Amino acid sequence: MEQKKTLALFDFDKTITDRDSFLPFMLFAFGYLWTIWIFIVFFPMGLICFAGFIPRKKFKEMIFRHTIKGWTKEKFHDVALDFYQKKMRSWVRKSAADEIKKHLENGADVSLVSASPEDWLWPFTDEYGINLIGTRLEIKDGVYTGNIVGGNCRKAEKVKRVKEVYDVESYSDIYAYGDSRGDKEMLEMSNHPHFRFFN
Repeated sequence: MEQKKTLALFDFDKTITDRDSFLPFMLFAFGYLWTIWIFIVFFPMGLICFAGFIPRKKFKEMIFRHTIKGWTKEKFHDVALDFYQKKMRSWVRKSAADEIKKHLENGADVSLVSASPEDWLWPFTDEYGINLIGTRLEIKDGVYTGNIVGGNCRKAEKVKRVKEVYDVESYSDIYAYGDSRGDKEMLEMSNHPHFRFFN
């Protein structure tokens, strides 16, 4: 009898954590004055983006080109680790952490699947020993360009990226955890969808 295989897919912001990580990371890395200035400058474009007139990828790249562009990989690594240890770790919901541990104990393949950049999520996945699928930032000549490689990892892009890593047809059970419309397609591809499951 063929052994059943399980895949568990977790969104990060507001699913595993009790808040979004984007603005807090910017505040942590660049301080209040610079971050507030950036968001004032790009506020009109943000409204246009969230109204659906320009892609979120394009809006994110505008922000990244005025913030992390020029950073080395080593600098981002150090800032991300500091951010996780001082801030982000305390935002992880215990119920979500317990669910991840339960799946790992039961032998499931477990992955984080997030629209946030992999570059500040890796300390979490390293600590829990799970795979990381997130938005990928471009590095050229050793420094960040501010551009995104491929698509912004949300909606259908989440499913596409998952299928690049896993043979989903080989799993008898796929669990998915999300909190927003950006997780809709990932939830629909699973046979155990969990929407706003943690508190």
